[in-house]
Amino acid sequence: MKFTKKLHHKLNIFVTINMKKVVIFLKENLHFLFFLFAFSWLLILKNELLISRSFEDFRFHIDAPFWFFLNGIFIFLLVTFIKKKVDNNSQLKISIEKKYVLFFGIGLFCYVLYSNVLGLLVAFIFNTFSRNFGSLYQIVYKNFGSIIDFLIFGGFSLAYLYFKENRKYEEQVKDYEISKVKNEVTQLRTQLNPHFLFNNLNVLDHLIEEDTEKASSFLNRFSELYRYNLFSANKELVSIQDELTFSEGYFELMKVKYNSYYNLIIEEELKLLKAILPPFCIQVLVENAITHNRGTQLNPINIKIEQVKEGIKVSNNKMAFKNKKKGNGIALKNITKQFHYFVKKPILIKENETSFEVTLPLINLK
Repeated sequence: MKFTKKLHHKLNIFVTINMKKVVIFLKENLHFLFFLFAFSWLLILKNELLISRSFEDFRFHIDAPFWFFLNGIFIFLLVTFIKKKVDNNSQLKISIEKKYVLFFGIGLFCYVLYSNVLGLLVAFIFNTFSRNFGSLYQIVYKNFGSIIDFLIFGGFSLAYLYFKENRKYEEQVKDYEISKVKNEVTQLRTQLNPHFLFNNLNVLDHLIEEDTEKASSFLNRFSELYRYNLFSANKELVSIQDELTFSEGYFELMKVKYNSYYNLIIEEELKLLKAILPPFCIQVLVENAITHNRGTQLNPINIKIEQVKEGIKVSNNKMAFKNKKKGNGIALKNITKQFHYFVKKPILIKENETSFEVTLPLINLK
């Protein structure tokens, strides 16, 4: 009694596991199986129409497409099994094209062998050997039919398996590229945060020597901005309103030192725009305009942020420092890579003797 229960329990587990495998197989290959089913019906229907002289002679056996379809499924399973076994052989180092030729060759041999062995068993069981294998013509005809069947269904199966493998490989490459770009963006942001901190501490250092009250005011504002910096550092995208607020705060911080040597003009309509973009990209452009241009009271640097057809344009007039080394462009490289990853569009950079402008594409929120 205990043995029977144990056997019954194991049988239930076996059936459950295999049923799950069947369900997974059907889900993964449903479209291809439907194609084989439709093809079987159309091929049998075409053959019946060809041998019929008229509609009165037309005879269609409804079970014929199902047997042909089951034969197609068997060939598909055989090819899949062979492919899996060959793929698991890690010692086999050949190109993917040669692998599929090998799948096809082994599959064809196994299918023809299977057809002959099955035919012989049926012939011996029902005593029809002389009718099925009585002449060379019958043997050639039977094997030629098996080869044709495998060429059709085996060809379809290998084409489908190659398509699946290729799509899987493309998805793996895509996932790898996304992971790689994400890591690059993270690394660039870790470069940008110290860059932001270092530049502002330099300003604070100068202010401490020049004016302690200004230094105190600068430090208070800087702490608020750096809190936002830390809050947004892990975000992939932020609203344009948050970015503009941060950029304005940063500019007000710079005004503590530079007074009216630099002006920031933000188009009011931008503050109502429903769009997102990578964090710090506008602030970095404002910072670059201040860092690379020498504003004076008579000739201030005017930084303008406005909406254009292509996105957001940040522009400024140029008044470069004398004998100042050109920067390494980390900020622009950072922005370029982030927009390439998130927006799939390039930033537009235009520069001449009197002005510099960068246009950032936007991700609009509907």
